[in-house]
Amino acid sequence: MKIWRFTSPRDNKYATAGRRGSWTNGSETGACPECSSSRQQRAQPLILVWEPGSDVVGDFVWPGFGSEVVATEPVFDALESRFAGFERGSIEMVEEPDLAAQGSRPRVSLPYEGPPLYELWTTAWASADIDRSTVRLDRRCGTCGTEFWEVDGVEHWDSVFDPGKRQLVRTRVSRDPQFGIYLRGENLAGADIFRVTQFPGWVFCTDPVRELVRERTFTNVDFMEMGEAT
Repeated sequence: MKIWRFTSPRDNKYATAGRRGSWTNGSETGACPECSSSRQQRAQPLILVWEPGSDVVGDFVWPGFGSEVVATEPVFDALESRFAGFERGSIEMVEEPDLAAQGSRPRVSLPYEGPPLYELWTTAWASADIDRSTVRLDRRCGTCGTEFWEVDGVEHWDSVFDPGKRQLVRTRVSRDPQFGIYLRGENLAGADIFRVTQFPGWVFCTDPVRELVRERTFTNVDFMEMGEAT
């Protein structure tokens, strides 16, 4: 069974949002002085600020750098009836005067009147099978211990210079079938949506989740092939 990463299709037709929190309260705050990793963990609610560009809210919304996934109520209704490993996370929306002042471009306005939104809050985690996966530990922070992993051969976007157009063109590169992140199926414990310990900034899913999302033609979402669960 293949595993996939939820990702943004980068479709400018749909509204985007920035992430503004929230975080757990701990004894240490701020970022690590060595690697700049946050010393706190994400907590609910997810706080969003809508960015200029579009006021069309898709079935999926991509805040920040894609480490969080936001979706509408119909998406959750479809997923909750069949799949495990996640729950609905609460969302709050705030206004920022600097963004509000940019009135020449369309933007989702507050008070929000669009479809109900929730964060795809993952509750399931699994560790990659290091021996089988084409992953490597790039570095470990000597101050906070955060590990930074890389993976080779997975599906991704690349930028190639087109001499005719004289510009960089984004090219989709398919996964090499012999490469990727491999998981032991039993480590998923029945979860279909999950995060991987070595790559905590990505939200993964199994084949059936991807198939359902595509069958329902939910908008503003894409999937990258990342590996297999066996």
